[in-house]
Amino acid sequence: MKKFLFTATMLVCFSALSKAQQGRVGINTTTPAATLDVAANTADATRPDALLAPRMTEDQLAAKNAAFADGTAGTPSAQNGALVYVTAADGTTTAKTVNITTPGYYYYDGTVGNNVWKTLGGGAAPVAQRYEVIKGGVANVTVGAYTIGANDFLINTQMTTGGSTITFPNLTAADAGRVIQVFNNNPSNAANTLLGVTGQTGNNALRGRTVTWTGTQWVSVGL
Repeated sequence: MKKFLFTATMLVCFSALSKAQQGRVGINTTTPAATLDVAANTADATRPDALLAPRMTEDQLAAKNAAFADGTAGTPSAQNGALVYVTAADGTTTAKTVNITTPGYYYYDGTVGNNVWKTLGGGAAPVAQRYEVIKGGVANVTVGAYTIGANDFLINTQMTTGGSTITFPNLTAADAGRVIQVFNNNPSNAANTLLGVTGQTGNNALRGRTVTWTGTQWVSVGL
C-alpha cells in the first residue's frame, strides 16, 4: 500500500513539474490552458471558488509608494498592471493614490507621465469633477479679437477701450448642445460683436448672452 501511495505521489509531482516546465500552472485542473488556469470546483458548493487580490486601505497602499517604481520613457514600471483591492479610502492622498476615492479594485499605471493607481470599476466611484472641468473654463478677454477655444464656457470681456469681436467657429454634429456664455464686463461700456452666430450678434455693456451650437450652427438664445 505504501508503495502504491508513493508511486501515485511521484506521478502527481512529475505531472505538476511537467506543466510548470511548460510555463503553465493549473489549480483544480491537470491541463492548464493558460499561464495560470484556475478551474472552479462545482462539485463542492461549500468552497468559495474565487481569486483574491491583495486587500489593504489607501493609507497602507500609499505606504508602499516607493515599492511601486515609476515608469520611464519607453520602459514601463516593473509593477505596471499590478492589481489591488482597496478596502477603505482613508488618510492623506498622495500623488500615486490621488484617484482612490472609494473602496474597489485599482490597477497601477506605471507608465511615464502617469505612475498612479487607477480605478478598475469594481465598486470605485469616479472622481468628482469641478464645474470648470465638466462645462469648460473661464476666459477673461482683454483683446480686440478672440476666437472661442475648445474648453471655453464663459467669456468675460474686460476691454478698457472699445469692445471685443468674439468669433464662434463651426463645430461638428457631435458637439450639438454645447453652450457658451458671453458676459460684457468692459470698463469702456462698449458693446461686443459676436461673429458666426445666428440671431442677436450684439452684446451690450453689463449684459450677458447665451449661445448654443445646434449641430449645424451657433444660435443666440440670450436677451
